[in-house]
Amino acid sequence: MNESVVISNVFHHVAWGTTISVYFWLVGASAGSFVISSFGWVFGIKRYKPLALTASVTAISMLMLVPILLIWDLGKPLRFIYLMLPSYWHATGPMSWGSVLIMTYPIAMIVYSFFVVKNNIFWARTIGIISIVLALSTHWYTGVVMELNPGRILNHTALAPILFLTGAFISGIALLVWVLAIRNKFVPAEKKVEWVLIEEMSQFMMFGLVFDAFLLFLEFMQGLYGSQAEVMGHHVLMTVFQGPYLWLEIVTGLIIPFGILVSPLRKTKSGILVACFCVAIGVYGMRIWWVLGGQYLQTFY
Repeated sequence: MNESVVISNVFHHVAWGTTISVYFWLVGASAGSFVISSFGWVFGIKRYKPLALTASVTAISMLMLVPILLIWDLGKPLRFIYLMLPSYWHATGPMSWGSVLIMTYPIAMIVYSFFVVKNNIFWARTIGIISIVLALSTHWYTGVVMELNPGRILNHTALAPILFLTGAFISGIALLVWVLAIRNKFVPAEKKVEWVLIEEMSQFMMFGLVFDAFLLFLEFMQGLYGSQAEVMGHHVLMTVFQGPYLWLEIVTGLIIPFGILVSPLRKTKSGILVACFCVAIGVYGMRIWWVLGGQYLQTFY
């Protein structure tokens, strides 16, 4: 007689760790940077053309690190091949589409950058439009992957893709501002990006912060007055994950940079750079508790 023994109190290792939270941050920052790159060549805002190539190269560089992190996180690295085989690929799987997006998005950006260098307006705009769709879709799918986890209360919300895309926009700007500030120190005066343009980008980031705060408020209300499971999730956020949620995302990533960007400091280089640094840290804090928080509840409750 065959018997099966189910052990329910074994220790469960975290399936996704900080490697995945870094991956989410890189994909988001890449998408946000590329959106800024498209302002000049796709949307016809001429004053943004000088920074298009830098923004695109930044986006490509961030995305090139992604396959390394994902394959490393698998434990058995060669398993990534399965998502590329027709016999395993499935159209209803978000991760299947993610594998396609992660492979096609950098190729599209490289082609776009080539036509920007060649000053080919038609093809830069055409490939740029395709790249924008791929950029947004690449980060949208990460939100969908997190959303479609009914066993993970903190992640199971339709706002997940919007929260991820908003974080991508503001972190992409934050990263790009730092890249442009460093670049300006090493290029001739005629090739420097005007600081007034960077100030304008920081104001775009401020509007993104306001929208992000609104989405967080909606999630906060749901956790405070929702179901028993949602209230439990809110409690875990305010205790176990208080560091990345409260202090990194809300205080460091929202309150401090917003205060800077609505004060006279928004006209200073140091003020903008500090605000951008805080935003980048705050968005990473969000990625940490999103990845680890849902698994914590699923494992211990």
